[in-house]
Amino acid sequence: MVVRIVITARAKPTTAEVDDVSRYTYAAAKPYGAEQVRQAYLVAGGTFGLVVQSREGGAPAVPFQRTVILQSQPLG
Repeated sequence: MVVRIVITARAKPTTAEVDDVSRYTYAAAKPYGAEQVRQAYLVAGGTFGLVVQSREGGAPAVPFQRTVILQSQPLG
């Protein structure tokens, strides 16, 4: 398994790509009501994965990104 990590100079969240895994992410835009939902679809060959996180007041992007990366690694 090869994991590529890209770090930008401006303290933005780290992004990573796992080979042979396609990721499609979506986040509910404002106004999203009482809670925000973030979801990611992971595709590796014939295997599909779904990651969903929701939180009242807004789901932070960084924990969601880390969860998607960690869940992508076993598929790669």
